[in-house]
Amino acid sequence: MSDSRRSDPVPQCPLRPGEPCTLCQLDVTGPQDCGLVYLVMHDPELREQFHAHQTARRAAHQEAVS
Repeated sequence: MSDSRRSDPVPQCPLRPGEPCTLCQLDVTGPQDCGLVYLVMHDPELREQFHAHQTARRAAHQEAVS
């Protein structure tokens, strides 16, 4: 029987796609209770800016790949 250990999943930061949650807030356990994620996702103007930035980032990536 092998002694392989299962690693816990690493939560990903929804504001920095592809990067792990770095627990940058003092009492945060992951994105689910991050104050910054909450503020961005619950403020209509910030959420719109975030999505516009993501769309532009994806378009630039697609252009670079093509």
